[in-house]
Amino acid sequence: MPQELFYAPELQPTSSEVLLPPEESYHLQRVLRRRRGAGIGLTNGAGLLASAIVEEQRGKQVRCTVQEIQALAPPAEQRITVALATIRPNRMDWAVEKLTEMGVGHIQWLHTEYTAVHAFKERHLQNIAISAMKQSRQAYLPRMYPPMEFADWLQNAASPGHNSVALLAHPSESAITVREIDWNGSQPVCIAVGPEGGFAPAEVEQARAIGFCSVRLAGQILRAETAAVTAVAQLKLKIL
Repeated sequence: MPQELFYAPELQPTSSEVLLPPEESYHLQRVLRRRRGAGIGLTNGAGLLASAIVEEQRGKQVRCTVQEIQALAPPAEQRITVALATIRPNRMDWAVEKLTEMGVGHIQWLHTEYTAVHAFKERHLQNIAISAMKQSRQAYLPRMYPPMEFADWLQNAASPGHNSVALLAHPSESAITVREIDWNGSQPVCIAVGPEGGFAPAEVEQARAIGFCSVRLAGQILRAETAAVTAVAQLKLKIL
């Protein structure tokens, strides 16, 4: 597979050619200065990897001919959902980048009682995820969902078959460590992480009432984005 990987959402298992999106075409031609005949890698962010050859420019897009396509099975990390309270925009950027690099399948943004509401720039965060996916040479792009009220999200998370393992990042006296969680990567798991002020007591009780298990991630108080990445890292250690 060539070194550079480009996002081609239109790539299908039977594709013989694709048009790169304008952003990817600009990066290929103007930044990396790849010309006709250059070999590149493609992914659709949904499990397909392909080798391709750069052809001609068509308007703001570049046409590529597809040579070989691989369909990759979803890794266990794709069963991880991180539900993270909205935080400062630059920290949301960092969280999306690192969670994508770690291969999570879903990122759900939350509004909680202690959340400071910030502008939600969905397209901006999506572009960060795409860049992180390409940099880490993955074939899966996490699905990202706009903010929901915590109570509404809990109802979805508790629906039958939605999550086999439900975790709440809350360092209470009864909290256990991720090492103690019974998860082997074969079933869906979600980890809810609150804002810098944590979850309100009523929110903790709501989550526990529907089966969420409180977990502690470290001996120190972590920032929200650090806690989210730490939780995923500890889950990944269980399946390596």
